[in-house]
Amino acid sequence: MNIIKTIAAFLIVAVSMPTWAQQKPWFPVVVDSAVNPLNIEGASRQLNYTALTKASKKWRLCVSIPHLKDDYWMALNYGVAQEARRLGVALELYPAGGYDNLNYQIEQIEQCVAQGAQAVLIAAIDSEGLNDLVAELIAKNIPVIDLVNGMSSLVLSARSLVSFYHVGTVTGQYIIDLQRQQQRPLNVAWFPGPQSASWVEMGNRGLVDALAGHPINIITTQYGDVGRKVQGALLQKTFAEHSDIDVIVGNAAAILAALPMMRRYPGDNKPVLISYYMTRSIYNAIARKQVLAAPSIAAVLQGQIAIDQAVRVLEGRPFYKHAGPRVQIIDQSNIQHIDTDAILAPNGFSAELSIK
Repeated sequence: MNIIKTIAAFLIVAVSMPTWAQQKPWFPVVVDSAVNPLNIEGASRQLNYTALTKASKKWRLCVSIPHLKDDYWMALNYGVAQEARRLGVALELYPAGGYDNLNYQIEQIEQCVAQGAQAVLIAAIDSEGLNDLVAELIAKNIPVIDLVNGMSSLVLSARSLVSFYHVGTVTGQYIIDLQRQQQRPLNVAWFPGPQSASWVEMGNRGLVDALAGHPINIITTQYGDVGRKVQGALLQKTFAEHSDIDVIVGNAAAILAALPMMRRYPGDNKPVLISYYMTRSIYNAIARKQVLAAPSIAAVLQGQIAIDQAVRVLEGRPFYKHAGPRVQIIDQSNIQHIDTDAILAPNGFSAELSIK
């Protein structure tokens, strides 16, 4: 009788457990690591990254991100939540609500530390705006992990992010290949994102440097917060001023806002759309042949690595000062063969702001 009850209870738990909670191991994984962690645009090496099996105690971690407006940050949320759960640490996640809310992000981090956070992972709204706070935290022996977006601070404990300069150059090379296939000059409308963010600055430099010397003209560069309303307004302005756009490349919100606007173009006379990072919505749009391509920067994996780095620093274990996923362009040629576990949050996942 007891055996029957035990089996029944197990079946109830198994049925009620969401499929995304049944996580398979994410490591070992090949990552890029900057030779100089303070210059992730420079030379890098490939490393095999293996995470810890378990934390030695229930450390309390704080994760600060710009927002949860799109599924890129939902994927990051999934990555940090799953890794915190796997390692056995507590986590509080604070979305600041948008790239205009730097002061609010600072307040949230200060609040989280006041409540006992022992390490802080920051996806910064501004590349320089949190440097004073980072210095204060490090002075208090609270490790700070630079997550996804990049900060210019020289005292960070570690970085889990890709070089957006490299993301920009990879995206630019894809446009160069497109131009060579079409054998004609191309006009590009470029929507990098919020101007003060480090990842935007680096991505812009990478794209501009890659396209230099090629018959490809960036006819406009439009900066703005990565919400669809803001990006939609920038697109409308661009369409009103330019009628000769061949390629629209930009942040995921801009590309998704552009999709319904493509109806204004008859037949095949439409600009092609290229996102310079991957979200689930972009992935689905590539699969439906609505978006041409996007580089994968593995948001889930960045979150997983950052949690492992934080625990390693807290426990005095060896760690890499910089580790980031390898950048890969996804388009129609390979989308059917991509393992999305490191890239996208699974279907059915909803935001998790606290892991106790």
